[in-house]
Amino acid sequence: MTGQKIPLVVRRKISASRERIFEAFQCSASLLTWFSPDRDIQVQILQHDFQSLGRFRYRWLMPDGKTPTVQGEFLQIERPTQIVMSWQWEAPDPLEKIPMRVSFRFIAADNETEVIITHEGIPSDMACTVHADGWEGTLTNLVSILEKEACL
Repeated sequence: MTGQKIPLVVRRKISASRERIFEAFQCSASLLTWFSPDRDIQVQILQHDFQSLGRFRYRWLMPDGKTPTVQGEFLQIERPTQIVMSWQWEAPDPLEKIPMRVSFRFIAADNETEVIITHEGIPSDMACTVHADGWEGTLTNLVSILEKEACL
């Protein structure tokens, strides 16, 4: 444990417009196809009110039978450049009741978009590693879907 909250930053350049990537975040049907740390983990969209101060709640169905669930609200939505969300795991997750914040920034460059995920409020090095792996896997899934689908 570091004693202070850890800001995690994950970056990935994706060969798609930021508008297209933003759309992948906006639509709950789209999220079902990629918003997961691994292809073997299914996400359930329990709530997805994609507007400023709209609520969300997502649950992942893990291969071991666990169902981690996160909830929060969309604090800021700036199409197509940024999405900021509060992020709080629910019981029985060990990080339950620890308020976090996740920001997604989309920066256009030539024919690519750099996606920058900043996850703030992570309480330990181990939790930071788990979240880093999760966000890396999620971006890998997003890239895979964008390559396959002509339009999300």
